[in-house]
Amino acid sequence: MNWLDLQYLGIIGRKGRIPIWFNFIKNNLLSSSSSSLLLSLYYINSSFTLASPCLLDHTVKDYHFYPQWAINLDSATQTLSVGRVCITYKKQNSAIMSHWLPVSTSADERTCNPCPGCALNIPALSRKSAIKQRCNSEKCFFNVILSDTMGYPTRNAKVFAAYLPITLSTSWSFATSLALVHLTNPPSTASFTLSPPVKNGIEAVVLPPSVQSLYTDGSFRPAKDSLSSSMASAWIALDDDGFILESSSMHLPSCFPSALRSEIYAVLLGLNALSHDSSISIYTDCSQLISLWTRLVDSPFSPKLLREPNHLLWLFIRQLIMDRNLKVDLIKVPAHGDDIYNIQADSLAKDAHSSLQPTVSPLAFCYAPCLLTFNSLPIDMNIRHFLRSIADARALLSFCSLARFTALGSLSLFDWAGIYFCLSQIKGFASHKNGRSEFWIFRIKLLLDMLPTLTTLQQRKPYLYSPDWLCPQCNSAPEDLNYLWTCPYILPDLNPCLTHRSEIIKFRDSCLSSFSTLKPLDITFQIGFFALDCWDYDSPSPSCLWLTRGLLPAHLTAFLHQHFPLSVIYKIISPLLNNFQVELYGEIWLCQNVLFHAWEESQGISAASKLHGPYTNFSSFATSSQKHNSSLATVSQDSWISWISSSIIRGDHGSRTWIFCAT
Repeated sequence: MNWLDLQYLGIIGRKGRIPIWFNFIKNNLLSSSSSSLLLSLYYINSSFTLASPCLLDHTVKDYHFYPQWAINLDSATQTLSVGRVCITYKKQNSAIMSHWLPVSTSADERTCNPCPGCALNIPALSRKSAIKQRCNSEKCFFNVILSDTMGYPTRNAKVFAAYLPITLSTSWSFATSLALVHLTNPPSTASFTLSPPVKNGIEAVVLPPSVQSLYTDGSFRPAKDSLSSSMASAWIALDDDGFILESSSMHLPSCFPSALRSEIYAVLLGLNALSHDSSISIYTDCSQLISLWTRLVDSPFSPKLLREPNHLLWLFIRQLIMDRNLKVDLIKVPAHGDDIYNIQADSLAKDAHSSLQPTVSPLAFCYAPCLLTFNSLPIDMNIRHFLRSIADARALLSFCSLARFTALGSLSLFDWAGIYFCLSQIKGFASHKNGRSEFWIFRIKLLLDMLPTLTTLQQRKPYLYSPDWLCPQCNSAPEDLNYLWTCPYILPDLNPCLTHRSEIIKFRDSCLSSFSTLKPLDITFQIGFFALDCWDYDSPSPSCLWLTRGLLPAHLTAFLHQHFPLSVIYKIISPLLNNFQVELYGEIWLCQNVLFHAWEESQGISAASKLHGPYTNFSSFATSSQKHNSSLATVSQDSWISWISSSIIRGDHGSRTWIFCAT
């Protein structure tokens, strides 16, 4: 199915370009670009289609000329043919059909030409008066079995006598796959059914017809420390005198765990125990459940249901009510009130957490016409969100496999999930000068080692920046990314090395303070935390330099994970890392940009010279730069402080700010 097919079905609008998510599905989830089949990793019930079959108009009288675009399946050769059914003979279960050929073998092809004549052609058919008068453009006609013929999903496409190709509304792949589903599946098997193993996966409890009400409750325990999340549910069945007839509780599969899901499970399991034609009142203390019930169960079915979390459970509930002809009324009871039955249901659900892990498969609760699974687990969430998570995972895999990261060592040195979380929290930073998100660009280029340091500029523009030049501030070593934080340039308030050390200490102490507020931590935690290699700012250590870039060392999160869940670790470290890099941006990078701009001017490098290519004659400039090459350390401190102050007041951040925004 391509984008035009969806437009024909009215699922999407007729304007705008094809979105990225649709191309992602075609390129990553289908077995091939010319196939409508999902990869084996995914599974969808083959008896379900989003589109209804396109049927021929059987109200047309026999022997009358009434052309309809159609697809025929030859049961002997198992081949499909496209054309126009011209005359039907319903009593004989046959029809006369013209033969058309797609102009190419592409699965997305929609244009067809009339067949000039082939082995299917029966010359006598073209001599019939009705066909001879009205089918001047078509030369090939043959007999087809009417029951093996489906309508082609297209709007009226008239054939003119100019032998011009016809462009139909939907693609060849969509039309043929839709026809095959309905021609190869008899009506008795087209409706979905559950296999016996799935039906038997849930304990069969059949309540007597005297049951008048159900009390349901769910229980959810989120993940804590080393314990994973857990869900349980319970229900109590009462007769009209208020006597308890039956009760049940279950430890549920921890698939998409949430408090709401446990409440839905409780109602579903209670309904599953009812007999046919039951009328039941369900008491629950979950207001959200009642609100969703009104919208998703009491209302007519809408495809928007598939966007909802837990849509498979809601489909199961709808199908149970329909199959068993149930009449259900939901009643709200106060949570944690004095209702003894609600208290008992709540107690049963909580006690079920201590029972054995569930042996029933999550698929046992999926009684739906359309079931998409991933690695044998049902996808009971918004399908778009699921596809987006796959795209994010693949993008992260490609990102962490970049050569600039693999050159640092094994990928296991870094916590990529934490790095991704920190990146996803970036909201941008507007400069006071022109509103550009300069800090956001700084963080990304810092992570990728793409900041325009002198070493980087020497590699990009060797004709402009001599490879022999050293750090403009200290003139003692090449200025690469790591040297930005270790440069010993001596100015009391502008010493990069001392600034970096103080910010590392502040970052470390802020992390310790934030984690200590969550729960009491003994002195051994502080000693072990301070001893981590990523806080070694004296050398500094490689992991300390990685952390400065935003590459979370794996040993840092591994140590913290002994005491806190990863989700908590990421939520605490992310804003602190952002604040740490804000200080580096303001205290080191912007100040060095100002100094670097002045140094460039002293070397005769102007803005105009940066715009020219390597073939421009800069001989006079090169001679001048070699003669006057010097570091900023030779300039008096007072003059530099005055120059920097005036530059900041003017809002001039120097050429390197311009470079990393423009490159």
